[in-house]
Amino acid sequence: MSLRTRVLRLRYERKCVSLELLKKKRRELDTAEAAWLKDVADYDRSGDYTVDNFESAASALRHACNIDGGVAHRYVTLARKLEKLPELSAAFETGEISARHADVAADAYTPGRAEEIANCEAKLVEQARVHPPRVFAGIVRRYTDAIDGDGGAGADETDFDRRALYSARTLNGAYDIRGNGDGLSGECIDTALNTEMARDLQDHDPRPTPKRRFDALAAICRLYLEQLNTTEVHGVRPHVSVVADLDELPSATAVTVVRVPTGPGRNDYSAAMLELLTCDCEVSRIVIAGRSEVLDVGRATRTVSAAQWRGLVARDRHCQGPGCTRPPSHCEAHHLDHWARGGPTDLDNLVLLCWHHHRERHIGEAKARARGG
Repeated sequence: MSLRTRVLRLRYERKCVSLELLKKKRRELDTAEAAWLKDVADYDRSGDYTVDNFESAASALRHACNIDGGVAHRYVTLARKLEKLPELSAAFETGEISARHADVAADAYTPGRAEEIANCEAKLVEQARVHPPRVFAGIVRRYTDAIDGDGGAGADETDFDRRALYSARTLNGAYDIRGNGDGLSGECIDTALNTEMARDLQDHDPRPTPKRRFDALAAICRLYLEQLNTTEVHGVRPHVSVVADLDELPSATAVTVVRVPTGPGRNDYSAAMLELLTCDCEVSRIVIAGRSEVLDVGRATRTVSAAQWRGLVARDRHCQGPGCTRPPSHCEAHHLDHWARGGPTDLDNLVLLCWHHHRERHIGEAKARARGG
């Protein structure tokens, strides 16, 4: 019995899903999406969305299908273009090419290229049948560069004009970051991130690549801010304002610690994060009476002096986290006993820690204190 026969028999006995079945179902999905897009085009052309009380087919899709507005608009645009590209549409409807192939070709179909794309549509479909979308995109790019006759300058400018970066704080206080841009800028960003990821890689690093990539971005931003107005020996640390409201002091002796990074102050950081921020920072005293009357703004003072920093670097040399050798330029001064709890700012109470291990230490200590009551 041949190996193939044994494998087929084993699959049958186990009722395993075969690769051919996966391929068949994938083609069925592409065929169904092509039919759906054809219906989208019909709906868009009919103008029935106005009867349904929507301004456009895209807004109707967004509401009815519970999808993002940009995604709905792209579906409608693709549906419209497929009507003008019959050979591409036919290959899509039979499952010979995927939705991504159709999207790549349709994206290249612009009013200025309409006639030329129509003339070479059959050749594009041939290429789409045998190449994955990423390779096919490069082939289409060469076609469009030849049509435009500008060596790709127009396409480059289009990509550059589409650049965007979105950063929004979510309801739970985290950040949602996404964006897109031109290839050259993307290569620059990738190189910087990959370089920092390689430098930041630890032995037996448990972080998956997406987490390491985010940590690299945050590290690059911190290094930039610290070196923007850096001194010879110690960069600018986080800026923290300690606000004392005289109107509240008789009834509450505690002060509110607010970090002021670049804009309006925030006061919703956790106690552990506030401890981390104030471990090695610029501290300003602000005395107020009520919400609007500022009585005094003290001069910013550095928690760790330049002389202490030099001594700390001479003693520790690098981050003192387990197995970490990050240099002092990537480190902060950590108070073993935090100054908010009476810990002194002297070398015996300080240790060099990189951001990762500094954060890890404060989170660990906060959890330990919680467990201890």
